[in-house]
Amino acid sequence: MLRRVVFVALFFVCATACGGGSGANETTTTQVEEVPLVATTQIEESVETPTTLVEQIAEAIPTTTTVDPSWTGPVYPLTGLPAYEGIPETPAVVVKIGNNDQNSLPQHGLREADIVYDVRIESGKSRFMAIYHSRLPEVVMPVRSARSSDISLLLNLNHPVFVYWGSNDIVLEEIKAAEWSGGYDSRSAASQWGEQYFNRDSSRSRPANGRVNIGDLQGTASNEAEVPTAIFEYGELTSNAVPAAGVQWEIRQRVVDYIWNSSLEQWIRYQDGVPHLDERGASLTVDNLLFLYVGYGISDADPNSPQAISTGSGDAWLLRDGTVTGVTWERARSSDNWTIVDDESGETVPLDVGTTWVTLARPGEGRVLSSDEAIELIG
Repeated sequence: MLRRVVFVALFFVCATACGGGSGANETTTTQVEEVPLVATTQIEESVETPTTLVEQIAEAIPTTTTVDPSWTGPVYPLTGLPAYEGIPETPAVVVKIGNNDQNSLPQHGLREADIVYDVRIESGKSRFMAIYHSRLPEVVMPVRSARSSDISLLLNLNHPVFVYWGSNDIVLEEIKAAEWSGGYDSRSAASQWGEQYFNRDSSRSRPANGRVNIGDLQGTASNEAEVPTAIFEYGELTSNAVPAAGVQWEIRQRVVDYIWNSSLEQWIRYQDGVPHLDERGASLTVDNLLFLYVGYGISDADPNSPQAISTGSGDAWLLRDGTVTGVTWERARSSDNWTIVDDESGETVPLDVGTTWVTLARPGEGRVLSSDEAIELIG
């Protein structure tokens, strides 16, 4: 159901606190093996917040937005939340944010993103592509380099502003080719259109100290840039959803967990066994999780760099409201919106209103967690 959405800054006190080669609009069928919905028989009918998690909370500062169910006015296209003051007549801004290692932490500005893609890069790590429209943080950091995977993910946002630090020559050619075709406006620290808006934080080491004020860059958008349209559908919880305590994504040098918190009515992100904290020391939380099982090829720009194939179709999971639903994702072209359909009924499955994080995982890399596993992680 459309529910009250609560964004909570959650401060943790614990000893383990954390101190390229695709063309625009190309259609590719992703061949992936079926990913079963595992561990559902171990999930209890009601997944509650474990006492151990409550004991970790030292302070909570809530900022509440109440969703009026009778609201018939405009909604933010990338969250489905009511736009009580109207939809901003501005394009989306997409920023590449580093998550390579401990030097990337904490990231600044991730909490304000409407949508975040979590995509594999070289060396068994991942990197974020954060999309902003309804809220703009003052600072985003660390801004990192673009990859070939990014281009396909940008092209259904109605000509956004793409912000990144730099790229190698082949990725730059790919970026420029899609830009000249009308896909987006690119802004990098090496470009004449964006260089003056980037700087480095002297308190952090390179390359994890690149920062930018995305509001300034949003103002440099060309006349072709437009307000984004919705790329997901939003609505009530499907009847085929089953309770879930959490979910895990494990790759060679990273383990990411999301644990459902019934008090916050959100998923709390853990990375490598500890809460993933933002620049204020608050745990990152999210309303929707989409696990899209995709193929990865090899980027033309770097044989060590995997390239996500985000067109075609494949198995997926949608996690919302403390539940998981087995679904299939479909996107024939890069310019198309995402279609999420129920595995059993074939009907469209809507997301909850609010923020969405999308994991582009290879088949077999994800698994649904039992309540015992969730309690053990946060214990």
